[in-house]
Amino acid sequence: MKKSYLVGISIISLIFVVSLSGCVQNQESSEVPTLTVAYLPTDHHAALFVACYYPDIFKKNYGIYLKEVKPKEEYELYKDDKKIANIRLVEVTTGGADIMNLMSQGKVDVGLLGYPPAIFYIDKGTKAKVIMNLHTEGSAVVVRKDIPVNNWKEFINWIKEQHEKGYQVKIGYPLPTSIQYVMIKDALRAEGITYTENPNNKSAMVLLINCKGQKTMPQMLAQKELDAVIAWEPMPEIIQSRGIGKVIIYSGDLPSATGGTWANHPCCCVVASENALNNKKEAVITFAKLLKDATDEINKNKELAVKASAKWLGTNISIEEASIKHIKYDYRLEPVIPKVIKFVDAMKLQGLINGRLKNVSDKEAENIIFDLKVYHEILNN
Repeated sequence: MKKSYLVGISIISLIFVVSLSGCVQNQESSEVPTLTVAYLPTDHHAALFVACYYPDIFKKNYGIYLKEVKPKEEYELYKDDKKIANIRLVEVTTGGADIMNLMSQGKVDVGLLGYPPAIFYIDKGTKAKVIMNLHTEGSAVVVRKDIPVNNWKEFINWIKEQHEKGYQVKIGYPLPTSIQYVMIKDALRAEGITYTENPNNKSAMVLLINCKGQKTMPQMLAQKELDAVIAWEPMPEIIQSRGIGKVIIYSGDLPSATGGTWANHPCCCVVASENALNNKKEAVITFAKLLKDATDEINKNKELAVKASAKWLGTNISIEEASIKHIKYDYRLEPVIPKVIKFVDAMKLQGLINGRLKNVSDKEAENIIFDLKVYHEILNN
């Protein structure tokens, strides 16, 4: 009897401990969410790399910082020494469209990517909002070294000459709906250059080729499978450093079919899923605030971006120095919103907008794309 009584007490105690443990785990889970953040391997996202590599700067100056758990993959986010969230980083090598695809599947909470893929997926119905800018400009058109042109005007004339000879010029881009994809099509349209993505269409002057990311670009240029590429930094500088190609124009100088050039054009932004904004709002805002602080630190000292990007991406310091001078780090939305709407207009001309943004005013488009309330919370947090 006594033995049975003791066994019974032990079982009850075990059940109580397990139950309590489960309650604590559930409580911790609800209080400290995991924020899955996807990004691209580019120094466009140097704010993220700087925040990861220099936590002491942010702990001392801002009170918001990351604690590394697993390099480049897992971090803990703190505010005033209180843990706010677990951060899981996901590198997507192909382009922003694949980040937005993951977000549409509920696999990503926050994405660092270019505006056009964000716009494209939001137009299609993905429940997400742009909550902050990251930078402006930062891409370039690179022509194979043996081609006898040194600037954009000469390149356009060369395309026309090749067309007269029956040769179709081949230009590579990272991924459909990428900012580079939208910009090269817009620039060619502005110059009256016909293009196609169909290899069977031989009448167009230019064949645009999906490189499915940027890794293959140097090899495709070297093997003369491509005549030129449009790429985000630091790939243009990498291609130049290898003696494979030469930059003929940076993206801010490209002409636009809607008028003028793309000077100071927005490029990458911070996008958050509406689910994350509803259920992990404090974590999203705190993380975005950290990126804002990192941007401020970069603008005080560009060496932070150079060193962090070189280490994160495995590039040379000299490449990053050449690359980062063509990137303007700026988290503000106010200066770029009209230019984001310009992207919407360019995408409409290209037949990429067929959903929520197709027949709306500029102000309605702004409300669909951006969450300005969250943006101001980030600034004032």
